[in-house]
Amino acid sequence: MKTLETCILITAFTCITLPAAESPDIGGLQVFPPDNPWNWDISSHAVHPLSDHYIESMGGSGHLHPDFGTVWEGAPIGIPYVVVHAGEPPMPVAYTAYGDESDPGPFPIPLDAAVEGGADSDGDRHVIAVDADHAMLYELYRAFPSEGGWEAESGACWDLTSNAVRPEGWTSADAAGLPIFPGLVRYEEVYIRKQITHAIRFTAERTQRAYIWPARHFASSSTDPDLPPMGLRFRLKAGFDISGFSEPVQVILLALKKHGMIVADNGSDWFLSGAPDDRWDDELLGELKSVAGSNFEAVLTVDANGDPIYPAGTSARSAQDKGTSCRIGCYPNPFNASALIPYEIPEACDVSIRLYSLAGREVACFHERHRQAGLHQVKWIPAGCASGIYIYRFQAGRTALSGKILYQK
Repeated sequence: MKTLETCILITAFTCITLPAAESPDIGGLQVFPPDNPWNWDISSHAVHPLSDHYIESMGGSGHLHPDFGTVWEGAPIGIPYVVVHAGEPPMPVAYTAYGDESDPGPFPIPLDAAVEGGADSDGDRHVIAVDADHAMLYELYRAFPSEGGWEAESGACWDLTSNAVRPEGWTSADAAGLPIFPGLVRYEEVYIRKQITHAIRFTAERTQRAYIWPARHFASSSTDPDLPPMGLRFRLKAGFDISGFSEPVQVILLALKKHGMIVADNGSDWFLSGAPDDRWDDELLGELKSVAGSNFEAVLTVDANGDPIYPAGTSARSAQDKGTSCRIGCYPNPFNASALIPYEIPEACDVSIRLYSLAGREVACFHERHRQAGLHQVKWIPAGCASGIYIYRFQAGRTALSGKILYQK
């Protein structure tokens, strides 16, 4: 039989609120090159001819909603991240759903890293780690810590010095196949630097079964052309008066005019993504809720062929491939005996090619050595491997590329 004292203790325990804590500062780390699409100034891009249709599909009378702040119903509001450094032990990652479109681990994400929605969340459970020393980004979707590693539905890693995009059709930890971290509103930007220099991630309830560059993946069955595709970019109209807003909110609104926001996932319409922080003023952030959807316009960032429309002064080569002129292939694919894997590197570096199962388990490391710049070729002869899809991870210096190989006995 429970005593009154026991009941009081149980009640107190169940009412404990998990603090948001302070989001870590990334210091002087550059999040992707200045000419990366996340960092584009799109204030001069043309208005998309279907802009009004897209706005109507999401609700022009709807309003912005800051999906970040302090705490709501006992859990931090927003998508958290941790900053790690050299020496952080890498943790194995076992994929439970989209292993064929995910980057194999291990990832240097500590098992006590903050999970979106809290440890008991049944939502997206994003987990993000920024390696400040190596300029790398690691992200997981529906992630659960397990004994000695992570289990997740999908995951991706990103070289923050590179403009490389995911393989065609691949997801990431986000539905659009994009990184999440560079699109978050962070406290340090708004209050310390007082400037946001990148586009902001946001969600739409209904999206199209399509994506535009730099997005690589869709998450819808609808072919309605009036619905926004993943990767579509919006900006706050230039004539929208922000003078009546508080200074921190003006920082966010200025970014929405200059860099805009990108459709990156399905969710509530007009929800802006950010990182939780107990220093946010939730009432002040509420000012964003007075900005209507009709105050935005969709912009053209790709041409009729789907190719990027670069801002003036940005070269297509540097914006799309800066620092990532490595190439790798596999022939034939599928194969049943052996596969030739040609690759090209622009400069001398250490190279490795590793094979992983869809669950993220390493099954082979058949090429690991220092190579000079130029074209090279290796052969993979499976030994003891079952038929199926494997993920290769090609590492050349700081550049990492992934792809699929289908082995059929």
